[in-house]
Parts: sequence; C-alpha cells; structure tokens
Amino acid sequence: MSWAGQSEEFRLTRRAVANAKLNSFRSECWRLAILARRGVVEQQAAIDLLREIAVAHALVRALGEDRVEAIITEAFADSDFHAMHAEVVA
Repeated sequence: MSWAGQSEEFRLTRRAVANAKLNSFRSECWRLAILARRGVVEQQAAIDLLREIAVAHALVRALGEDRVEAIITEAFADSDFHAMHAEVVA
C-alpha cells in the first residue's frame, strides 16, 4: 500500500483544524465583547478568559501573542468594526 499523499493530507488536516480554532476564537471574542457592552459579562474577565483560551488551545503559539491581542482588541474596541471573516492560518 502506498502512502504517497499522506503528508499532504495530514498538512491539510492540520490547517483545517487551525482555521476552525481561529474562526471559533474570533467569533467568541466578538460574542463576549457584545455581552460586555450589554453589561452581561465583565469586560476584563472576558478578556482574561480569551487570553487563557488562546494559550490553552495553542493559538498564541501558532499565531503569536501580538496577533491574538489584535484579534481581542478589535472585538472589544469602541467602534463598529466587523470581524475579518476571510482570515485563515497559513
């Protein structure tokens, strides 16, 4: 049996999971930011949780701390930005 395409298939799987994590993380940042604006959750507690999640799920390692902070900051900014839906992990 030949495993010629295995390396590429595994790489595609890793990328798909990483992108799913990024998309879910970004969505949760925006969800918690909206809830913080509505007074449902404390803003700093939500930000702390998101940082904890980013470390626990290797997003900081994969994306870098600056990028994770930018994603959180974008969501919690006092402006009408919309999340970048097209961003993917390379």
